[in-house]
Amino acid sequence: MRRLSYLAGATLMLICLAAHPAAAQGKPELWNGSHWQTMSQEIKVAYIKGIGNMADFEVAAGGAGRGPCISRAFVEELKNLTITQIIQEVDKFYQDHPEQRAMPVIEVVLRRCTKLCPPEAPAKAAK
Repeated sequence: MRRLSYLAGATLMLICLAAHPAAAQGKPELWNGSHWQTMSQEIKVAYIKGIGNMADFEVAAGGAGRGPCISRAFVEELKNLTITQIIQEVDKFYQDHPEQRAMPVIEVVLRRCTKLCPPEAPAKAAK
């Protein structure tokens, strides 16, 4: 059953990549807020499921004794959120911070939905 889940996640990710205009250009890039705003809800769900499935796979494949990895922490951090909640957090971030549309979606997920990479504190003004 777990293999089927990984296969479904990989398939969804490939569909996302094929359906997105950046994929047609043939250049790999991290999807950012500009891309995110053009995605349908189905593509957003597939994106979040894809990164979640990849993290689940890495954790399962790692086995005992493997050093800590970001995927293990990612899985632990996001296990209490629904996909809809994660999408809403990403949507809200880009709506509230249009000047940061160049920030990759994965960075927004890690910084806003987890404690793994907390946002930097605003720079303090010089006295």
